[in-house]
Amino acid sequence: MHQKGRNKARIIDIALQAGVSTATVDRVLNNRPGVRQKTIDKVQAAIQSLDRAEQRPRIVPTLDTDIVIDAVIAGGAGFPNEILAAELHRIARERGTTLRFAYPRRLNPFALADALEQSRKRISSGIIVQALDHPLVREKVAEIAAEGIPVVAIMTSLPGSPTIGYVGLDNRAAGRTAGYLMGRLIQQPGDVGIFLAGNAYRSHEEREIGFNTVVREEFSHLNLLSPCRGLDDPEKNYRMASELLESNADLVGIYSMGGGNRGIEKAIIESGRQDAITYIAFNLTPLTRQALINGVIDAVVHQDLARAAELAIGNLINHHTARPLSFPQVPVEIIMRENIR
Repeated sequence: MHQKGRNKARIIDIALQAGVSTATVDRVLNNRPGVRQKTIDKVQAAIQSLDRAEQRPRIVPTLDTDIVIDAVIAGGAGFPNEILAAELHRIARERGTTLRFAYPRRLNPFALADALEQSRKRISSGIIVQALDHPLVREKVAEIAAEGIPVVAIMTSLPGSPTIGYVGLDNRAAGRTAGYLMGRLIQQPGDVGIFLAGNAYRSHEEREIGFNTVVREEFSHLNLLSPCRGLDDPEKNYRMASELLESNADLVGIYSMGGGNRGIEKAIIESGRQDAITYIAFNLTPLTRQALINGVIDAVVHQDLARAAELAIGNLINHHTARPLSFPQVPVEIIMRENIR
């Protein structure tokens, strides 16, 4: 005779039956707040179904089509973000999930926090965010995670926040790689200009730290100038690069770790010094590719954005279907004119 409770369902069984994460099941079982009523009902229905079973059933995870993902990517930040958005859209379509986009104004933590809040209100299954390292953003991510909505940080990490993972480069290693390239490519003493969007992107801060560390430790013939904060804006970068090239005869290198590179390229070409300036940038795009071919850019530190999109969406799907999560770092790639693809 079957005894009630003899085949008590495991948390993993309940999660698979309900199509939610094991963490969500745990929250429901322990009556912790932050879980939507619709999700609570799904978990309770799964428990009842499993309790009625005479033996542990064979459970097929919920279909990916039940998952709605929000991608919150900085608007107006240039080609890398456009490529990332296209790859996210492609992967979502291939996986049969619904993907919604929001493009808050770049480097604006208030706009980013508002976009995250709108995603929360729309009952998102998960959020992919290009985060800013700002208290307002960290607090909003914490609120979202407390409601059981998983968050993945992409391209730039957000340490100390309850994301389920980060997808992107080891940005300090990427910066060190750029510094090593710069030091090896430039033999004569001189100044190096540094361009970044701003330290609100932790990725840029880490790329700057890695670059500075290697150059100062191993290439003392290079003098690093104070960073130019161009906000990923081509026009702003153009003005600053033009002024730098005009006023500094000792300039031998430029390191750009963000967007808006076409402004720097234009300034270098107009100066007539492209053969004398070693220029290293980030991310292979149609513009940086052409600049490599033309000899304006000497090397690009690249990350595979298709791989990043695949990892971000795949891990959110795995979270909801109780499959293992995996966040390997996206490899740092070095692209020069002779190995361009």
